[in-house]
Amino acid sequence: MTTKTIGTRSRRTAAKATAKPAEVARAEPIKKLDPKKGIQSVQDLADHLHAAAQVELSTIPLYLYGAYSIRTRGHSQWAAPRGVLRSLIGISIEEMLHLALVRNLMVAIGCGDQITFYDKKFIPSYPSKMLHRYNPDDKDGAEIDLSLGRLSFEQVKTFRRIEMPDDVSSKATTFDAHPKAVDQYTSLGAFYRSIEKGFCDLDEKKKIKWALGDARKQYKRAFWNEFGNGKPIRVHDLKTAKAALNLIIEQGEGTRKDHQHLKVKHGVEDFTHYEKFLRIERGEEGIGAVDGADHDIRLDNPEATWPVLSDPKVADFTDQPDVHSLMTLFNAAYCYTLCVLDELYKTSTDDVETVRIQEDRHELFSRRYGLERNGVAIMQGVLYPIAQVLVSTPIPGGKEEGMLHAAPSFEFFDFSKAKNRTKKQQLIDLCDKAIDHYPVLGGPDGVQRQISLLAEV
Repeated sequence: MTTKTIGTRSRRTAAKATAKPAEVARAEPIKKLDPKKGIQSVQDLADHLHAAAQVELSTIPLYLYGAYSIRTRGHSQWAAPRGVLRSLIGISIEEMLHLALVRNLMVAIGCGDQITFYDKKFIPSYPSKMLHRYNPDDKDGAEIDLSLGRLSFEQVKTFRRIEMPDDVSSKATTFDAHPKAVDQYTSLGAFYRSIEKGFCDLDEKKKIKWALGDARKQYKRAFWNEFGNGKPIRVHDLKTAKAALNLIIEQGEGTRKDHQHLKVKHGVEDFTHYEKFLRIERGEEGIGAVDGADHDIRLDNPEATWPVLSDPKVADFTDQPDVHSLMTLFNAAYCYTLCVLDELYKTSTDDVETVRIQEDRHELFSRRYGLERNGVAIMQGVLYPIAQVLVSTPIPGGKEEGMLHAAPSFEFFDFSKAKNRTKKQQLIDLCDKAIDHYPVLGGPDGVQRQISLLAEV
């Protein structure tokens, strides 16, 4: 791996990125909602689900960024209790599960063709205000600023606020709204409970025509998460719809009576996301030990995390081809993951066929199963290794901040600009370009090889 310094303009950007912006931009929601009006039609329900998916996607980069920034890899990450790294990775994958469950719900009500993950308007940017969340009773502020930053107590507090429970009556029929923007709920739980009520009301009135013919296009198999719990639910009626929604709510904030524990199955319990973040804040989950040391360190120790830029942008590194190429590769791989999920929802699990391998050999083949496995492979074998190279690449920062490091920006990558190149070929080309600066991406089982194994989408 090679490292280089950035130019004057990028150095100014690096110093600026460490300071918290005076006013965080308000993101444009994919759909306009009205909590006071409630959900009156199937289209209202689809709009709420589409908006919920956008909220879910907005949290995933935050949690992954925090996990990527962890520098320590000592014994406490791999011993009881769970440890910060494993908690963040587990939560991130559970949020991917929530994203899939929300889309399953849209498919179930016949509106699956209304949502696309790989969409510039759908993919979040940072820093920005959290969508559909305004709670004047939150002592830390009515709104939440979402920002990509190294793991810190301040970031963990933000994570905890995202998942914070809200005392919402089970008999609620309308919900509080932001005085100036009506599409806000007081919590994620309130948001999802309004969706659950919408399902119940519309099903009772027989307004939902369950799309049973599309059920096998929903995400159902090949979900993997050794650091978390839950599995995809194929939605086909009110009972399975409520099960999917309850899983999302309970993994995040817990039940109305217990915000700490989540019952996985008989005899097996886990902590909710809210409780996991509280445990990290309280120091009950270890962040690891410094290389060569035999003692744990705390989250606020400078040696615990890489001093990465806050809210980095690819455009700030146009004069630095090494960092620019690596950040671009990450964004393309991130967007390719979303493209794989989009393709998955177009393909039924009934697509198993017998293919001829050799003259006397045949095997069963399922493109759909391969797409599901690709989603996991990209997160493990492509995104994580690229991110690790980025966060360990130093760039000069301001005098007060000292040496800063590069980081992934989770930005939209436009595959349409190269009209004669497939998305996978573009990913391969970007990896080849980055390898010129970072040879570690190659090798017998490196990022380059992992990309070559991906399915075409």
